[in-house]
Amino acid sequence: MSAHATHPRVLTARKNRVLNALIYRLLVRTALQSSFHAVLVHQRVPLPPDDAPLILYGNHSSWWDAYLPMALNEERWHYDGYVMVEETQLARYQFFRFCGGFSVDREDARKAMESLRYAVEVLSTGARRMLLIFPQGEIRANDVRPLRFYTGAAHIARRVAERRGHCWLYPMALRYEFIGEQKPYAFIRIAEPICVRAQAAPDARDLTAQMEQALTQALDALRADVIAYHFAEYERLLSGMWSINRLWDAIRGKSQIRRVGGI
Repeated sequence: MSAHATHPRVLTARKNRVLNALIYRLLVRTALQSSFHAVLVHQRVPLPPDDAPLILYGNHSSWWDAYLPMALNEERWHYDGYVMVEETQLARYQFFRFCGGFSVDREDARKAMESLRYAVEVLSTGARRMLLIFPQGEIRANDVRPLRFYTGAAHIARRVAERRGHCWLYPMALRYEFIGEQKPYAFIRIAEPICVRAQAAPDARDLTAQMEQALTQALDALRADVIAYHFAEYERLLSGMWSINRLWDAIRGKSQIRRVGGI
């Protein structure tokens, strides 16, 4: 069954390669570059060596959270990406369906189950498919602990593994910080993935606990790097607009002041 199959309780994705690229270039990339000094990424783990399905899951602390992984995918990963979006939000901004957005309504159990089934179909029926999901289910402060995930992502991973043999879960820590510039930096840190295999898949609660622990460790490592200004292993994914002082110094032919943290 294709990703465009009929699911009466779900606002399904209407993925379109041209419109996806257009929305990314005109809306997402432009917004990131105008709002952040830079987007930095830390990734020391390889992507799966095959076309196995991939679930990218992260913390949810900001309106920007879906933009960053889309930038990561469009600029580097190049997976066929999909994202689970709250139904009320997707109904309002339906153009994101062209980028792989589909709805979930956690207040309606039947609708929620239909969304999980649709997610399994999406990940199971194509090559290099990726699902972005925020298992916290709501925006919470970046340093709130424990993270407390819903179990939906674990259920999806288990069912996809049953159909495809295995499914990869990649933890993604996100953070936004002002570091010496007029505009903030956005940080992405990709941690060691969890491989869910059909023959040895833990139950959904145990897998959810593993996911929480892996992302907590990634978030703590990212916070420690920011506090210590330890950015040697971070690469620039996108560059934004210069601060006013840097523009003014450039216009006057003055040398630039030292960057805080060396970035």
